[in-house]
Amino acid sequence: MPRHALSQTKKAQIEGEELDKLYARAEALYLHEHSLPPPHHPLGLRKVCDVIEAEYSQETNNKRNIKLSHATLGRHLNGGKTIRESNAEKEWLSADETQRLIAVALELADWGQPCNYIRLRELANEIIRAHHGDKFPKSGVGKEWAYRFVERHSAQLHRYKARALDDVRARAVNKPAHDAWCDLVEEVQLRGDDGGPIAPECTWGMDEVGFQPNGNEGYEYVIGGPGKKLQYQQQKGGRENITVCVTISAAGATLRPLVLYSGKAFLESWLQENPSKASYVIIQLLPQN
Repeated sequence: MPRHALSQTKKAQIEGEELDKLYARAEALYLHEHSLPPPHHPLGLRKVCDVIEAEYSQETNNKRNIKLSHATLGRHLNGGKTIRESNAEKEWLSADETQRLIAVALELADWGQPCNYIRLRELANEIIRAHHGDKFPKSGVGKEWAYRFVERHSAQLHRYKARALDDVRARAVNKPAHDAWCDLVEEVQLRGDDGGPIAPECTWGMDEVGFQPNGNEGYEYVIGGPGKKLQYQQQKGGRENITVCVTISAAGATLRPLVLYSGKAFLESWLQENPSKASYVIIQLLPQN
């Protein structure tokens, strides 16, 4: 999967974290230099910065150069805070509240009800108001806050285009049902052939997907955990216009796709424009009494 270019916000975050690490190395070197007994002549602040800069340049094969300020290093040694630490104190959300918000977003995604950016802002505003009360502006966090929040915590959160998940399927997404299904499949797979395992060429999996023929269902960006290919989102109703079934065996063999239409007649053009050689079935719904 191709990697997306990093935003300016994310680049600044990564550079800031890298800079903090280099200042920590510079502090350790300075303290070490001044812990050595005479006649050792300890390095000064400027020289320590020069040494760390040169080491970093060598470690990155001269592809990256970062300048350290001897004045900033001096403030750190005197107990001063880094820019990132100072900015963190200005945040409305504490570290614990940030992790709680991330946990809620991930849990909602697992339920098939992922947050979009608007909902993430609403959740953040609720947490902050519960903590700060009237001190927090009525307007809440800024319009771009949710985008920056997901970028800052990209190791835990990721943006997806939501894929619809019907209510009936969503209600089945729970741990007891999942565990029971896995146990059942394992039992059948290992002992389903007269007490022995079922051969791969005799093991077949089938899945179906429903969609509307116009393809204009639309989508929105939602938030879930990293590492997924899809993020499902519950929707009301079903997608009954067209259903496509695909089947593949554990040995890699496949059957022709099966396309189910709800209608009254079969069109010959379907067979003419059929590169996958799919089978077609017309389903006539009987009128209800």
